[in-house]
Amino acid sequence: MHDTVEKLDTFSRLDALRTAVYGDSVKILHDTFLLKFPKREHRYGNGFAIRHQNRKDLVLIDTVNREHHGELVRFRESGYNIKGLLLTNKNLISQAYTELSDIARELRTEIYIHPLDSPVTNSIDITGYHDFLQEFDLTVFHTPGHTSGSVMIYSGASGALFTGDSAVGSPYESDNYYFERPPITSDESDLALRESWKSISVDFKHLLPLHGKPQFDINPEKRNQILNNLIKTEKTKHL
Repeated sequence: MHDTVEKLDTFSRLDALRTAVYGDSVKILHDTFLLKFPKREHRYGNGFAIRHQNRKDLVLIDTVNREHHGELVRFRESGYNIKGLLLTNKNLISQAYTELSDIARELRTEIYIHPLDSPVTNSIDITGYHDFLQEFDLTVFHTPGHTSGSVMIYSGASGALFTGDSAVGSPYESDNYYFERPPITSDESDLALRESWKSISVDFKHLLPLHGKPQFDINPEKRNQILNNLIKTEKTKHL
């Protein structure tokens, strides 16, 4: 885990992420790290690690790709206690470098996902009450649309909203910032995702998607612009 300077401006963060080695952890916020992975279809991907203020415990978000494996092992070997691995949607199950049960065993942790997205993986309901979520000041929102059990995760400590695939960020190569709903063929599912975004009332300061470029230090005006784009009636046709 690369623990660089505490104060990070937008440009230094973006440069670090553009050039990041796949799987390495890059500090993006206080005690929040991004682990990049290669493009699937449209955008580079992002997993995340959140470190507790005790500097001993970690929560992982969407870090199941092959490129993440080496860093996850290093976390354990460095003495970090991984309190949970949170998955924001079921598509990550098929992208995982091995069976979820094997990942949980290797990291000595548990896998958390919404039951609508995980009928057979023996994982734990991410929307239930869990002490470590309270300890990390994390709130899970069920946001169906991309999948039936998609969730977003809000960090009260940092003001970061981890969107999973409920929003796709702009390309890392671009100097522009924007967020779109993912292309969804079903009108019903696309409507559900629009309604899910309408239900998000937290005043997030940072938006951290599973795919695409994150955006930091979002002011209220920009936040409203982002939300208005995510709830617009027009469907996303391509990215």
